[in-house]
Amino acid sequence: MSKKGYTKRADGRFQTSVTINGKRKFLYANSSDELDKKLTELKYKNINGFVSSFENITFKQYAEKWFEINISTKELATQASVKNRLRHLYNYIGNVKLKDLKRYHIQEISTNMVKEGYTDITNRTIAECKRILEDAVNNDVISKNVANGIKSIKFPKNERQPLTLQEDKKVTELAKHHKYGLFILILRYCGIRPEEAVALTLDDIDFNNNLLIINKAVSLAKNQPNVKPTKNLKNRKIPIPNFLIDSLKYEVNYRHKNQIAYLFTKETDKYSMLTKQALKTHLNSFLNELNKNIENDKEKVCFSYYRLRHSYCTMLYYAGIKIKKAQELMGHSSAKMVYDIYAHLDEERENANELINDYISNKILTSF
Repeated sequence: MSKKGYTKRADGRFQTSVTINGKRKFLYANSSDELDKKLTELKYKNINGFVSSFENITFKQYAEKWFEINISTKELATQASVKNRLRHLYNYIGNVKLKDLKRYHIQEISTNMVKEGYTDITNRTIAECKRILEDAVNNDVISKNVANGIKSIKFPKNERQPLTLQEDKKVTELAKHHKYGLFILILRYCGIRPEEAVALTLDDIDFNNNLLIINKAVSLAKNQPNVKPTKNLKNRKIPIPNFLIDSLKYEVNYRHKNQIAYLFTKETDKYSMLTKQALKTHLNSFLNELNKNIENDKEKVCFSYYRLRHSYCTMLYYAGIKIKKAQELMGHSSAKMVYDIYAHLDEERENANELINDYISNKILTSF
């Protein structure tokens, strides 16, 4: 017990209680002085009729207020991602009062989502729940975050596979004369994100040094593109392979003559940037052409735009580009993702059985 009669909890915070309108309310703070201020403020608000009771607030009601304060000003893609996780939480605990939430409620969310086939989003959803409940604790709506201590589930990683050499050749040959081919080739051989390619203007192409200047991207959260900074807020310069220069110059000259600002635009409107739907349509059109004479599904070539980017990173590895430079070219804020790809390729390349036997044969057995 502190000098002021407050209780000091095991977590280091100070606690007291006060009765407001016949109901007992607990207050928490990091110091006794801070608790004094909270107590005085609460009594003042009560005298003036300003007290708002959180007694019956549900998780959904609180989460919606939390979203409005903390998330609603962020990028549309971020908002959409958080809303998706909140929908999962609402399915299970949306109508449960915050004060009635128990640890098992949160554990059930995790268990049921896994049973329904969700993987990584399960951990992200639980993490979102922890953030909301921690906010409620900090605002004295509840005294304890019941989600704390619930560990993330380890899921097996789905290794992204680059295009095989045979697939690469087929894709490249078709792309050379397909109407959407230049977009495919830029992603494959410059490694940029599709939302960065959509934002490319003619001014972003430096033919003197054969470089792409990546200084912006677009958000496609609501189909229509909105220009935004790059993902890691850094600009970068990407080498343009020699075999792409002539095609790129032809396209740039055509667009200069027609006063079209962007390198890639909608087929129905040459002056408008590609939309999210247009990107899907272009990729499907290319894949249909690529596989039109193949009946066996196992023999068909299928890829996403991000698989092309993964193939670019793999190409950097085999070209001997060091990890730090590869990170810069890929536009990653850290080297971890590139390191993981490089490490995986190292493992594939290294035949441990052969190396061990060579060592034994050449270094040990030769001495006998």
